[in-house]
Amino acid sequence: MAGHRVLRVTAWAAGLAGMVLTPSAAIAAPLEWEKVPTPPFDGLGVVTEIAAAGPRAAWAAGIEDATSSGKPVMLAWNGRQWQRQVLPPGTGQVVDLAAAGPRNAWGIYLNEDGSPALHWNGTAWRRVGYPAGVQPTMPSPLPTYLQIVSAAPGGPAWSLGYDSQAKKAVALRFQNGRWVRQKTPVPMVSASTVAVRSAKDVWIACTCDIPGAGPTEAMLHWNGRKWRTIRYPSKEQTYIAKIAPVSGTSVWAYRASTSYASPELMHWDGMNWTSTTIPASPFAYHFPTLADDGGQGAWVSVSTVDDDKSYLHYSGGRWTAESGEGRPGTAVWVRDLARVPGTRSIWSAGLPSSLAGLPFIERRR
Repeated sequence: MAGHRVLRVTAWAAGLAGMVLTPSAAIAAPLEWEKVPTPPFDGLGVVTEIAAAGPRAAWAAGIEDATSSGKPVMLAWNGRQWQRQVLPPGTGQVVDLAAAGPRNAWGIYLNEDGSPALHWNGTAWRRVGYPAGVQPTMPSPLPTYLQIVSAAPGGPAWSLGYDSQAKKAVALRFQNGRWVRQKTPVPMVSASTVAVRSAKDVWIACTCDIPGAGPTEAMLHWNGRKWRTIRYPSKEQTYIAKIAPVSGTSVWAYRASTSYASPELMHWDGMNWTSTTIPASPFAYHFPTLADDGGQGAWVSVSTVDDDKSYLHYSGGRWTAESGEGRPGTAVWVRDLARVPGTRSIWSAGLPSSLAGLPFIERRR
């Protein structure tokens, strides 16, 4: 598994100092987090990725026997329960997922010798390799994969790769059963994340070689006909880890730090970018997670050691904090969030940070 910084967390309360927090239950009383049973894992397991195409179609990926050789695990949600699915022999750890429907899902996995991509066709997972010479993008300098494949219900799937010979990142679109390179308006030195809302709404965060400016942090937006390069205020030792497009005038982005600076939640209103600091201890390792809430707000999560309020919601200029089901005072590492399209329900996946508990999948509905 990818290495991560050792957790060094001070008091959770210090991370929230000076922030406005109010009980979320007063805002959305009918909605709460609940743990959803999963099939048993062998040895130490963790669920690291989750993606949803609808109320009856979702996938989760992780690893079991993590303290020994490690074996990849794929789970599918059918609207009633999570069930194991068989992966092709030789599949490595799945590090990202995307879903467009019950018969359309994609996974990116780690494997030095084989294809790095999978496709679910409604019956089985099969390998669908990247073009020759292209490998999954690993955003430098962190040794962790982010959102490098994305899809939307009824829409296409996009992915990010890296051409080591050309020394540039490449955008890929899934067409006619294979991944095809796509031209971008400017060369991408590196690319950290891709997000698909529809065939006419695709976002990529990159360090782009912009004429007259050189390597510059920017976002590329595809509207179905042409690309647009959108600049945003850059900061040293940061990168865009996740993007959640909501509409033509609302896009959320998670700006992570490569140091111990606090991560930020950014928002684009179609004209300008604004940002707010995520209220969490800067000394914790934060797995970048982001999901829009189906309305005007967004969800992120924080990893803690002494507090159970690991879900943070931002809306109307205010943060609220929530806990998972039945774990008062228990710390967790939330690894991924995904909103169920067409609903305000949110899936999450993670592991108790003590490494002594079972991996969990939770749902807010």
